[in-house]
Amino acid sequence: MRNRRAILTVGMLLVLPGLALAAPAVGPAVGPDTVVVGTQQEPANVGILFCDGCTMFVGTMIATPLFVPVVELTDEWKWQPVAVQKLPSLKDGDWKLLPGGKMQVTWKLRRGLRWQDGRPLTAEDFIFAWRVNLHPRFPSAGRDVSERVENIRAPDPYTLVVQWKKKYAFANLTVNGVGYLPRHLLASAYQRDPSKLPQNVWGTSEQTVGTGPYRIVEWRKGSSITLERWDRFPYEAVGGSWRARAQIRRLVFRFVPDTNTQVANVLAGTVDVFDETAIPFVQGLELEKRLQREGRLGREWALRAEPGLVWEHIDLNVDNVHLRDKRVRQALVYGINRELMVQQLFEGKQPVSHGPFPPKHYGYNPNLKKYPYDPARARQLLAEAGYRPGPDGILVKDGQRLSLTFMTTAGNRTREAVQQIVQQQLREIGVEIRIQNQPARVYFGETLPSRKFDMAMYAWVFNPISDCEGIFTGDTLPPRGQNYTGWKNEEATRLCHAVPEELDEAQRARMLRRFQEIYAEEMPVIPLYFRADYVGWKALLRNLRPTGADSPITWNVTNWAWAR
Repeated sequence: MRNRRAILTVGMLLVLPGLALAAPAVGPAVGPDTVVVGTQQEPANVGILFCDGCTMFVGTMIATPLFVPVVELTDEWKWQPVAVQKLPSLKDGDWKLLPGGKMQVTWKLRRGLRWQDGRPLTAEDFIFAWRVNLHPRFPSAGRDVSERVENIRAPDPYTLVVQWKKKYAFANLTVNGVGYLPRHLLASAYQRDPSKLPQNVWGTSEQTVGTGPYRIVEWRKGSSITLERWDRFPYEAVGGSWRARAQIRRLVFRFVPDTNTQVANVLAGTVDVFDETAIPFVQGLELEKRLQREGRLGREWALRAEPGLVWEHIDLNVDNVHLRDKRVRQALVYGINRELMVQQLFEGKQPVSHGPFPPKHYGYNPNLKKYPYDPARARQLLAEAGYRPGPDGILVKDGQRLSLTFMTTAGNRTREAVQQIVQQQLREIGVEIRIQNQPARVYFGETLPSRKFDMAMYAWVFNPISDCEGIFTGDTLPPRGQNYTGWKNEEATRLCHAVPEELDEAQRARMLRRFQEIYAEEMPVIPLYFRADYVGWKALLRNLRPTGADSPITWNVTNWAWAR
């Protein structure tokens, strides 16, 4: 009962009436040929490949209209070529298996694509990006795919012949693991200091030159980014969702860290679209009910939310003196009533996760070890680990109190509510939790990559072919990858590296299920739930088609149009 009251108390912090006090955000002038997209986080960089743009979902959302993707995933979960003429295949012979387990894949770029300064997009831009990503001083978000590539040749400006060191199951979905960069703009800065390339004005200001149908015309730091249609974009050259000429002249991405203000903007109509990061599920649920009560749902606004591939979790830094013991990590999971949490906060619509892969993923393991709420078992594990109650009830071992810092993005009401629940429940098993949140730019740009945390809550956005390499492999700690926990397990590392080399999907699924068994025993991460984030748009705005996967809502932005 004590825990139930605790959750109800936290839930009161999320009641919507307080939203009426939040003033809508003020931003750039808008008009009938403009779409204002409300989002919570502001990326430090929108340059493809650079870390912030890679790890922040909103960075991808803004980058998508700026840069033509190599391939894209549609709302029907079909891969289609965009910057390339076709997807290579073993059947067509442009994907060849070679002796010794090596491969060769040939790509043909679409002719006519160019950077917004007029320079053509060529094979050299792909080769340059690959070399940048491999440089040990470049702060890469992940080299695991790029390192599989042995060499890339460009027989002509629009052909890439990629030699792979070993088999890679998804070699027909990525040229080099990273895409392309403007070699003519960044080569000098790269040669001076690869470590500072993400701070270059390209990617961080209006001087960012892209290849897509929109270009940046204004970046108000802390407020908004405005894109305008680039009328010289060669629509006739590209396929996929980019085939049609963009109907919307101006896109304004408005950053509103406070989610109450974000909801107030929706109710006031000062935003036209909000993305998955803008409004936490709990507030989205209340917003949907309110719009329904007021007769505005369907007439003024369209909302959509369904459990998908976004995994909310808490990373545990296994180098912490307490968290290096897996019994402590397991005790933390037993000590949190996650089922009650999702019922109280989300009406059960965001299911508890027991591992990283959701039921929609081909490698999902339904028989994974479960950690039901069991505070007695948690206390037993902590006692076995050598902890004894201190004078204030907090457990102590070797003179050190079991006290942990718990961090996440500041201003996110749902995450803050989860933090309070975790803090109160773990206090009951003798663990002190100290909440310390940060702005998203600092949290994702500095704290996570430097691993300066004990417990860190955020979400991984998986796609239908995601695996465990780069996140759970022992050799991909930052700056070599995004294994922020620092967890190392020899068998898990071997499996995670082997999965991408296996061309048979059934065998890959078996390997992923075994990895999850190891993970569930070691518990380097506290799994929370699979998110069902709300996206919304005004009913008069046509052709928005969320994918339910990792593609941002802007993936088909050239098809957006206002009803006349």
